[in-house]
Amino acid sequence: MANLQFTESALLDTAEQFHILVDSVEEYAIYMLDPSGNVVTWNRGAQKIKGYTAEEIIGKNFACFYTAEDVATEKPQRNLREAARRGNIREQGLRIRKDGSTFEAEVVLTALRDSSGKLRGYSKVTRDITDQIRSREFEAEKIAAQKASKSKDDFLAALSHELRTPLTPALAAATYLEDNAAKLPPEFAEDVQMIKRNVQLQARLIDDLLDLARITRGKLHLDLESCDAHSIIRNAIETASSAIASKKLKLSTNLHAKEHCIGADGIRLQQVFWNLINNAVKFTPQGGQIAIRTYNDERGRFHLDIADNGIGIEPERLASLFRPFEQADSSVTRQFGGLGLGLAISKHLVDLHHGKIEAESRGRSFGATFKVTLNTLPQGGGQTDLRSRTLQRPRKPLRILLVEDHRDTQRTLSRLLTHFGHEVLTAGNKQRALELLGSGEIDVLLCDIGLPDGSGYEVVAHARRKQPIKAIAITGFGTEEDVRRSNEAGFDSHLVKPVDLHKLQTVLDQVA
Repeated sequence: MANLQFTESALLDTAEQFHILVDSVEEYAIYMLDPSGNVVTWNRGAQKIKGYTAEEIIGKNFACFYTAEDVATEKPQRNLREAARRGNIREQGLRIRKDGSTFEAEVVLTALRDSSGKLRGYSKVTRDITDQIRSREFEAEKIAAQKASKSKDDFLAALSHELRTPLTPALAAATYLEDNAAKLPPEFAEDVQMIKRNVQLQARLIDDLLDLARITRGKLHLDLESCDAHSIIRNAIETASSAIASKKLKLSTNLHAKEHCIGADGIRLQQVFWNLINNAVKFTPQGGQIAIRTYNDERGRFHLDIADNGIGIEPERLASLFRPFEQADSSVTRQFGGLGLGLAISKHLVDLHHGKIEAESRGRSFGATFKVTLNTLPQGGGQTDLRSRTLQRPRKPLRILLVEDHRDTQRTLSRLLTHFGHEVLTAGNKQRALELLGSGEIDVLLCDIGLPDGSGYEVVAHARRKQPIKAIAITGFGTEEDVRRSNEAGFDSHLVKPVDLHKLQTVLDQVA
């Protein structure tokens, strides 16, 4: 008898401890229902998740936790019947709190039977998984965004390749004609300049698209060196000179900054200065004025101001000027052209130089002034002068194998290289290139990457096995990944179409 009393007491203690344990759980709503689905018990977690106190909910039917749509389709009752038939069910779905807000719930509903198998009710365990769902959705969105970004980059790279390829023969032909301008009537010489200018402008627009892609991925980097800012400005002016002349603009330059040695990526900074000068040219009417001046402030910093008396900018639009794809207003794009990328890219490049770029204007018809501020270096050695160069005869003629399947590009590049004294062999596919590599000594392999029967990677690998050779990739693909792949394959240089003939000449001079 004593043992029985002890056992009953122990069982009562255990039941009480279990009740205390269940009641103290806050991360799960744990409660019991009678066979009809009315709430019988209610723990602390249920109050926290669903918002009802025990006094408010006990005795009410659990259907109040379901949405109106679920109640209309009798989902609560169906769940009870299914749990009774199967023993338990697990589901995920939307549930409603006391205040009417909803949450994503993971629910386990279990049928409770006595020793004879009679249904006595149900236990229900509910967990709020809203945060987990959001986290999974965020990860899915992140993966989708990464895939979309890669697809966009792949598209831009393919678009760049297709747009660049036909520009190469046009630029090479214009360069050839320019070099022989003395043989042309004066009016044709001007047309050659116009063709070359517009091809280079088209290439600049393509570069802007790729630069924007690099900026958004944080992949645009600088090669800093000591530069003469005034030389860079003069080069930018020279690049824009034909556009300035075509609109008969009056250009004044006052390069008075005494300290103009800066730490910069000269090519990128010239891109910034050209963008700003070109912007002034674009929005200044025929016969207008552009003033370029430099000076130092009291801290010795270098300042460049480019002022025009063009269409001007409304003050409220100044803030959006340096955002991608935005211009002063929608009519500007139609009237003056452009993608609205130049200023955005210029700002990013100036930011990378730890400088500042800003625009000022009193409003429409009052012109605009763009200002660039950069830190200076001590005056002295090591300054890089980016003087424009005309194509000159090479130091030594070279035997060049040009592998290019685009016929116009092959013909014009071959003619231009031959014109400058080199011996040029041509191949339009991998098979022909391999045959020529095996037929005699080649000084330079100038090879496209994409070929109809293979790739330039295979050609350069074969060439390296046969003889020491300088290998230059010429391709419409110009991303960092493309450059890395061509270097790993064995190319010494990677030139992006339309081929910069000055760069090509520099590389060939190094071989010679």
